[in-house]
Amino acid sequence: MEMDVARTRSARRGAAAGRYSAAEREGFRRGVTNVVAIAMSTALRGHISELQRNRSRLMPAGATTTLRGVAPVPMPASARRAPATELGAALGARVTATDHGELLVWQKTISEVWSHGGIVARNLWAALDGVWTRPQAPAGLEALAQADPARIAWLDIESAGFMGRPIFLVGMMRPQQDNLVITQLLATDYSRERALLAECAQAMSDLQVLVTFNGKCFDLPFLRDRMAYHRVARELEMEHVDLLWPARRQFRGVLPDCRLQTLERHLCRRMRPGDIPSALIPERYHEFVRTQEASLIAPVLRHNRLDLLTMAELSARLLECAGVCDAEVPPAHSADVE
Repeated sequence: MEMDVARTRSARRGAAAGRYSAAEREGFRRGVTNVVAIAMSTALRGHISELQRNRSRLMPAGATTTLRGVAPVPMPASARRAPATELGAALGARVTATDHGELLVWQKTISEVWSHGGIVARNLWAALDGVWTRPQAPAGLEALAQADPARIAWLDIESAGFMGRPIFLVGMMRPQQDNLVITQLLATDYSRERALLAECAQAMSDLQVLVTFNGKCFDLPFLRDRMAYHRVARELEMEHVDLLWPARRQFRGVLPDCRLQTLERHLCRRMRPGDIPSALIPERYHEFVRTQEASLIAPVLRHNRLDLLTMAELSARLLECAGVCDAEVPPAHSADVE
């Protein structure tokens, strides 16, 4: 039956071909091709218009795109006149001059900014001591067993949007004399991103191990992309520990999900009242650049410090789960981080 249908269709095509000349068939083919091209062109224009509308919503006012990303937004006159020393004083930061411009640098020990900071520092040091004495480190954390503690850093970045947008804040935490020191580099406008990246590269130049949360997919690719854009030397070839992966191995199916703040609530027993949601941070930074109001950027700095704090606690918890140490558990609390 199927063979009969195929023969009938073939006969009809042959009869149709006999009724029309070669020129007529070619004209018909071209007409169909033109109709398809017009339809595709209309759909493509619709897609392009939608992309342009989305871009206009995501980009800061006055920004333009280049082949390598988003070009810096022209600075408002009011922002150019804002004294960096006053802004730094309001944020508890100092002004640091670099070869590429000024940055604000905020730096304190974890014990100075959080009432339970001493517990976190002791737990992390105990965990690192334990992993160094083990013949085999837990999966995903092996690099910590080989590193000098003074050459380990926890890192978290904040950006003005998705890949290709500027990085404006880099937070780093490093062990120092039985404590943990948090350092934050803040670019107070788009033009200072290169200064921030150069200073970040310098601060990371002696590292043996870099610890992040989802940094394999976000922080490191983002840093490499922006450093390439600004032609900043970027030797980021140190060992990398991404805490997301051992956390998933340990807690998938046990916790609702393995996002950082979910781990923070369940493992660290800490809540974040008043914390700025990550999705609002780019918009908040753009507004800060326009106004230079310290009150706009202060919650973003605090959010970044909380992420670093949770990464330190999560590192100790993961090593504790692997039997490396017994962590001291602080009471359930809200995040009273400065």
